[in-house]
Amino acid sequence: MEKIVGRPKLKSALIYTVLTLVAAWILFDSHAWQGMRIVALVLVIVAFVIILPGVSYCQMMWKVDEHHLLYTYHHTFLDKIISFYQFIWHRQPIYQMKLCLDQIDYIYVTYNGVPRFPFGGIGYDLLFETHMFDGSIYTFEALVTRDRKSFNKAIVFMQSKGINFKDPYDILEYLKTGQYLSYYLEELEASHHD
Repeated sequence: MEKIVGRPKLKSALIYTVLTLVAAWILFDSHAWQGMRIVALVLVIVAFVIILPGVSYCQMMWKVDEHHLLYTYHHTFLDKIISFYQFIWHRQPIYQMKLCLDQIDYIYVTYNGVPRFPFGGIGYDLLFETHMFDGSIYTFEALVTRDRKSFNKAIVFMQSKGINFKDPYDILEYLKTGQYLSYYLEELEASHHD
């Protein structure tokens, strides 16, 4: 049994790619000016090299199974492209970090304020600081989608495997309410600065 948080969005990527290919076909078929067919060919290349992997692949994903916690983070766009084509080739995501559940001491639940461009506001990322028995700490962004149901199921599954969560801000309980997490974290941040 495994629980997955964050999945490739292949349907959305295919829709955007098809729309781009339709636009490329219209440009290719029109004879408005001499270089129109070259622009159409460039659009086809952009559709398969940039749009398809960029839209379909999440920046981060994690899953937990009976024995391991696996996590991946695509820091650059090139990482996304490579991981997308590896996913197409192997039919399963390639995870960059693999932690044994029996080596995890506890997971500290926290958050981090991050500037959200282009509007300049502050958004909040939910972080898991995974403390291992050997003293090492692995920190990763935990809430990667709006699908809280899969996130909450993964948390319950890890707790059933004996993973202890230290949650001083009661973030995990708040996520079960269905309310927006950012509002709750803004209130926490404001109360800490008062």
